[in-house]
Amino acid sequence: MLTFSPPSAFPPGTIERLLLESYTPIKTQLTEAEWTKLTGKFSEFEQEVALHPEVARCTFISIVDGSPIGVGSYDPRLSDMGIIGDNVILPAAQGKGYGKLQLLEILRQLKAKGCHHVRVSTGDHPFFLSAQKNYQSVGFKETRRFIDEDWHAGQIEYEMDL
Repeated sequence: MLTFSPPSAFPPGTIERLLLESYTPIKTQLTEAEWTKLTGKFSEFEQEVALHPEVARCTFISIVDGSPIGVGSYDPRLSDMGIIGDNVILPAAQGKGYGKLQLLEILRQLKAKGCHHVRVSTGDHPFFLSAQKNYQSVGFKETRRFIDEDWHAGQIEYEMDL
């Protein structure tokens, strides 16, 4: 059974570790500079959660049998629009429906905060195919494709009404 807990229920570094392990399968397809930049973002997010209670309130850790297996996060600050942030499940826990349940929990929390519309973006690289299918499976519709200026990589943006 999948449950959700606040980051404060886990030791420091848990979010960063979950993100790192979730992205490790794509490491061989990135340059060393790209990997360093990506993992730096994981560390930055861990610090944001630790230092800012408002960020921590919009972040949770997904748990199965007492072990953390994923991270979900979102930003509800844009009027009635929510933005999904990090949303990962460890490779060993993928393919079991946990990603969809985690996504549904993000949507539930956004709706509870008064959001009526949600946006998310994910990579257009084959590594992100399961994320693309997951978003589409709950009703997200592709709204545009673009090149992320920071990463020089293709992105797909999705939106849906709650």
